[in-house]
Amino acid sequence: MSSLNDYPTVSPTDFLKDSDLRVDTLINNMRVTHATMPQKRAAYAHELMQAKNNAISKTETIVLTGKNNKPVYKSVAVPCNGQEFFIDWLNITAHISTIGKKYQRNGQDDEQYMALCQSAAAEISTHLVRMFGKRYAITAQNQTGRNFYKYSFVIGENYGLVCIGGQRDSFLIMINGTGCALAPTGWQSYVHQWIDKKAVNGKITRVDLAHDDINGDYLSVDAMDELETLGGFHCGGATPTVQHMGNWKHNDPYNKGRTLTIGNRSSGKYCRFYEKGKKEGDKESPWVRCEVEYKANDRIIPFDVLLNPSKYAMGSYPCFEGLFLFESSERIKTNRKTAQVNLNHAFDWIKNQTGKYMSFFRTFLSDAEILQLIKNDDDTAVPKRLHLCHQASILGYAA
Repeated sequence: MSSLNDYPTVSPTDFLKDSDLRVDTLINNMRVTHATMPQKRAAYAHELMQAKNNAISKTETIVLTGKNNKPVYKSVAVPCNGQEFFIDWLNITAHISTIGKKYQRNGQDDEQYMALCQSAAAEISTHLVRMFGKRYAITAQNQTGRNFYKYSFVIGENYGLVCIGGQRDSFLIMINGTGCALAPTGWQSYVHQWIDKKAVNGKITRVDLAHDDINGDYLSVDAMDELETLGGFHCGGATPTVQHMGNWKHNDPYNKGRTLTIGNRSSGKYCRFYEKGKKEGDKESPWVRCEVEYKANDRIIPFDVLLNPSKYAMGSYPCFEGLFLFESSERIKTNRKTAQVNLNHAFDWIKNQTGKYMSFFRTFLSDAEILQLIKNDDDTAVPKRLHLCHQASILGYAA
């Protein structure tokens, strides 16, 4: 008999072979077979429009300066529809009967139970596709379990994990920061509907709520450290634990980024401020991120946090109202600055990559002739990495 981890990585194809509860082939992003179902196509289109209209975040691309001054493009979530915070990590659990009672353990030996869990993972994968889209299907099985479950499976391109096996016949869906940032607009509505209406014993066991100050306008780890000293993070009871990570003593001479943490990671609430731009490799970046992490250790995390993250983040510490409420009125200014930063990086990249060619061409061609030769045939084309600049110009506040 094989040992617990004596098995190879299993592909999605193998998962599907083991699952007799799989849904019809997902032939397109509409997630149903529409050849003979125009009503369902229309209903889904309406549902998608509602999800996007009620979205709490959208994905934007910012430009950082990497090694050798090469641009590094980073996709981040940006709050919208009046929100100040967005979801940056999500763990949810549910009983296995959510996908079918046949997947409960009932006397199977270890090999049989592993095959049963693989089949269950294939079924969970179809639920992920319905909530997040095709890119969030399970793509591989890890060699070990995670989070106290026997088996774990990779979601998409490392967007998170599905963990299953043991733990009172429950399973865990974990969407990490990258998975949250790249998820389609309005994904929170689909997850809320699933965990509220379909999941058996559904529970949010962890949620991280984040806020970015990309230009360093109003957040800094030093200022937050001083604010903590003044009691801005004291919610009554014992004084919270404070840790300083990184080279605080010498003011981070190599610009690798510092982190301030408030609270205990094992408790139900934990806060961190960190110099994310520098941690991403841009030594000159002023980007600071605030994160509030809630765990279901000593509290019930309401499903409403999926739809109203700011409500739960803003009330987490006494100082947050003063820190973030003003930011709504400043958002246009922030977008203008962010757009200009992206544009400046784009011009720097063009100069570094093609500047010598341009200087040479100008010895025998006019600027207009050069532009006509090198520009895209589609005058309306916008690089994906500069769509924030494009949006800013449309709204009339790009510099």
